[in-house]
Amino acid sequence: MSQQAGWYDDPQDEHQLRYWDGVQWSDHTAPKQKPNLAQAGQQPQDSPGAQASGQGQSPWGRPGGGQQGLQQDNPYAAQQQWQGGPGGYQPRPVPTTPDGQPLAGWWHRVGARLIDGLLALVLSTVLVVVTATPELTAALEDYALNPDPTSAVPVVLEDWLLQLGLISGLVGVAYEVLMVKFFGGTVGKLITGLRVRLRDQPGLPSWNAVLLRSAVYQGPNLVSYLLPALSLLGLFTLVDVLWPLWDPQRQALHDKAARTNVVRTR
Repeated sequence: MSQQAGWYDDPQDEHQLRYWDGVQWSDHTAPKQKPNLAQAGQQPQDSPGAQASGQGQSPWGRPGGGQQGLQQDNPYAAQQQWQGGPGGYQPRPVPTTPDGQPLAGWWHRVGARLIDGLLALVLSTVLVVVTATPELTAALEDYALNPDPTSAVPVVLEDWLLQLGLISGLVGVAYEVLMVKFFGGTVGKLITGLRVRLRDQPGLPSWNAVLLRSAVYQGPNLVSYLLPALSLLGLFTLVDVLWPLWDPQRQALHDKAARTNVVRTR
């Protein structure tokens, strides 16, 4: 079983901490400070009282081995309690999951989606090339060169475009579901250092969460594409995408439905 996510001794640098996300080491580090800094001069660490209270012990542990002391919902709290020490150190507040993993910012998520959009464009181009028959190509050329803007779209061309859009949508859903379930994120998220996880539990999300998340995010677009009369459903997707801008937990509506968060691993 994977060790609980949290802050541990950095295996590469003994003078700092590194965040373990429940699966692997992240790139997030923090300076290690003495937990009894505020009590300096009050009681020696090697005194009987200090040994009895455990002040001489390090609160930091390592994954899989006797973690002591600091296992709080917010691992930044340990640093915040020393902010009145020498130098007046005060860490910059970072929105996190309940167990302390940093949340992704809105623009960071947009960057990941842009990468996925480029992949979708490449896939759509391949589908067009593979499925376009000479008959369809001729119909498309005739329609494009027709000087009458009110002319109807040829039925064969209209059916092809509908099928192409439906296939692209279903492939997009399958791509999102499988990548998030088995890798924790789409290609765009993996490249930009983002992962999808349950808000209250580190690691890969469950099938229920992944399917519900994808249904809320991509379902309205598919429905509005198949039923043009319901095209206003596209507005829901717009609101969904913008929601993390003002949400204190940085969740989109599809994250709230699935109880997930997009987090940073570096």
